[in-house]
Amino acid sequence: MENPNVNLVSHLPLPLVERSEKEITQAIRKRVEAMKTVKSCRQLSVHMTGKRFYVEMHVSLDSNLGFESTHKIALDIEREVKSVVRNARVTIHTEPPENGQEIWKLVKDTAEGVAGSRGVHNIHIQKINGKLIIDLHLEVSADRTVKEAHYVADQVENKIKAANPNISEVTVHMESASDRISRELTGVETELESSIEHVAERFPEIKCVHGVSVRKVGDSLHVVFRCHFDPNINMKKAHEISNKLESALRSEYPNIARIDIHEEPA
Repeated sequence: MENPNVNLVSHLPLPLVERSEKEITQAIRKRVEAMKTVKSCRQLSVHMTGKRFYVEMHVSLDSNLGFESTHKIALDIEREVKSVVRNARVTIHTEPPENGQEIWKLVKDTAEGVAGSRGVHNIHIQKINGKLIIDLHLEVSADRTVKEAHYVADQVENKIKAANPNISEVTVHMESASDRISRELTGVETELESSIEHVAERFPEIKCVHGVSVRKVGDSLHVVFRCHFDPNINMKKAHEISNKLESALRSEYPNIARIDIHEEPA
């Protein structure tokens, strides 16, 4: 049976190509927040690379939901997004309302700090009987053997559990990551690192950037780096600066599909 909540793009006031990313973001947010199963939607980002839209968001759900129900809701959210942007690549992070953002950051930073990890996405957090249950997708090099990849996954699981005693279960889904761009072969990483450092100099609150990692996915780039801020500024201000830094980089490199900035105290 067709979902009655899903409308086609043709129902939008303007054709998709004539709508700004801000308008598309507002349309997506309105649909997602209208869902009875979603308590809140935050960190919703929409950007277009080539002819494809990339949508990422964090949603808070009932803390008593199991993973089967959580994944069903995630699929429902994805359908709502694609009713606005049909060809979108959608990444949804689900979390319980209480302390969800802190736990999500802990899980992401811990998993990406494990040797052999090439990044994580689609992190789902649920609280059942007072304990946290984590489900995530881990990217590992396509060149690794199954045994090596499973060792990395085991390390991710163990380190996440050790990082928070309330985490009782971690489920890791492994995916092969696209090969990292070679610094020697392309020079892209060196060029990007210089650009990031140059743009960061505009903000006195940023003390340094490091750990720049560039991955190529098709014709697009995925950039990850750490940004050390003055420890006395608040997170809201740090996030605003990160957004400005990200916008400046996208204007210089339109083929960047995704930028992950880890905000840390200097």
